[in-house]
Amino acid sequence: MISVNSMRARLREATTAAHERLHRHPGFAAAAAGEIAIADYRLLLARLYGFHRAFEITQAAVRDPAKDAEGRTRAWLIVEDLETLGVEREEIDRLPLCEALAPLDSEAETLGALYVLEGSTLGGIQIARALEPVLREYEGRGRRFYHGYGDRHGAMWRAFLARLEPLAARPSEAEAAVRSAIRTFESFELWMRGWRSAFPALEKASRNRRHNAPKNLAIET
Repeated sequence: MISVNSMRARLREATTAAHERLHRHPGFAAAAAGEIAIADYRLLLARLYGFHRAFEITQAAVRDPAKDAEGRTRAWLIVEDLETLGVEREEIDRLPLCEALAPLDSEAETLGALYVLEGSTLGGIQIARALEPVLREYEGRGRRFYHGYGDRHGAMWRAFLARLEPLAARPSEAEAAVRSAIRTFESFELWMRGWRSAFPALEKASRNRRHNAPKNLAIET
């Protein structure tokens, strides 16, 4: 049972509403139900990459980093998934990154933000299972991101909680962590609203080809 005074409980309570809203996000809901189209799954992963990569860049600039934060990177897993699904690395490198992330100025703020990202791994395994029939033509590949840390998943989560919980005894740091978690959830929600426009450069190029094409030629899109 989780203590009501624990940092985990405080963060869960502060972010419950945002978490429940994300469950209703059309992309995540379709993926969790195993009913997402491959094209939409690519867009969902691309948008997730834009957030996770931006977060990793922000995290790397922290003056007082969380000690085990370096090993908690997952953007590279999304890169592998997108490449499996036929997206070229050059296209991935051109994906937009989220610019709305607040700077992380302390270990407490980093841990609060990490709570959002690390917590998402808990439901990831269930989504990975649901995606199996969706990815049948790829022999089940293309869901590394949702498998999280694999066999290390439980150990990584416990290690994170061990870093997080001491903040409960330091009120100012605890408040900083809660504020950071809320800000991170808000940024993530706003960013994921644009998930269907994850490849703007490609969409623009496609529109230009159609616009500039001779009228008697069919354009493959």
